[in-house]
Amino acid sequence: MKIAVVSDIHQSIYWRQLIEQVNDFDKIIFLGDEFDCWRNKWPLQMNNAENIITFKKNYPEKIDLCWSNHAASYFLDERCSGYQYERAIDINEFYIKYKDLYNVIYIYGNWIFSHGGVSAKWMRSCRIDNLNEINQLFKEKPFLFRWVGPDGCGNNSNEGPLWIRPEALITNYIQGYNQAVGHTENLQPRIVKKYKQLFVLCDTAEHNYLTVIDTKTNEVEFVKLT
Repeated sequence: MKIAVVSDIHQSIYWRQLIEQVNDFDKIIFLGDEFDCWRNKWPLQMNNAENIITFKKNYPEKIDLCWSNHAASYFLDERCSGYQYERAIDINEFYIKYKDLYNVIYIYGNWIFSHGGVSAKWMRSCRIDNLNEINQLFKEKPFLFRWVGPDGCGNNSNEGPLWIRPEALITNYIQGYNQAVGHTENLQPRIVKKYKQLFVLCDTAEHNYLTVIDTKTNEVEFVKLT
C-alpha cells in the first residue's frame, strides 16, 4: 500500500497539492494539528481546516484524519502552546462537529500512523493489550489521552499517542510495528532505526514535506512541497 503522510498542518496549505495527486496514493493520512502557529491568521486557519474536511468527505475511504494534542487542547482543557483563547469556542465547535471523522491511530500492515506515537508503557498503563482498542478507548475515556508529565514537552514514555515525543517513543516501542509520527519538528523529516523497527519522523518547521511510505516494502520517500 502506498501511503502519503501529511504531518502537522498548523495553517500550512502545502497539502492542497494532493488534491490533484489523490489518485497517486492508496491512502492519505493527516497527522493533525490543523490549528495554532505563530501566524494564527483568521479566518484562514478555519478555512484551511474546513478544506481538509471537504477533502476527507470527497474521498472518505482514502483520507484518514488523526487526533492531535493541538486538537485535544480545545476539548480536554489542555491549553498547550499556541492556544488561541479568542478563537477557542470556534475551534472547539469545529472538532465537536467533525469528531466522527477522526481517529487516534491507523494501522496498515505492520505500520502505525498517529500524531505522536504509541508506547508499550502507555498501553500497559491503560490496561489494553490490543492496538485496535485505542480508537474506541479515546471515545469512551478521552482523559486517558491527556498530557501526563512531568516533562513539559511530553518526553516521557508514559505519554499517550497525542503527546509522546520520539526520544521517549523509541525507548518503549510496540514490537513488530514501524511507526510514522508528527508532533516534533525537525529541519527535515528523517528515519530512526531501532533494531528492526522504523520510526519515521514526519514533522518539519515549515510543514512543507510529504512523507510517502510503501507499507509492503517499507520504502520511505520524503518529497518537499513547493
